[in-house]
Amino acid sequence: MAFVVLHLNEPGRQTSKIALAVDHIVSVREVADDAGTEIKLSDGTLINVTEPYQVIIDDLTESGLSVVGS
Repeated sequence: MAFVVLHLNEPGRQTSKIALAVDHIVSVREVADDAGTEIKLSDGTLINVTEPYQVIIDDLTESGLSVVGS
């Protein structure tokens, strides 16, 4: 199973990383006002990360995933 490692965008907290299983990513969208990128997982969880939208899409495409809603 492929994973992508992203930096969480959690205001007021120390920078941290999360590894997401590519198979569980349902959609990716840019968040307004340069707040980062929002990723929706198959269980409905929303995760905000600091990586730019296009960087994430490129990484997922390289992993062979077709992202719905992106």
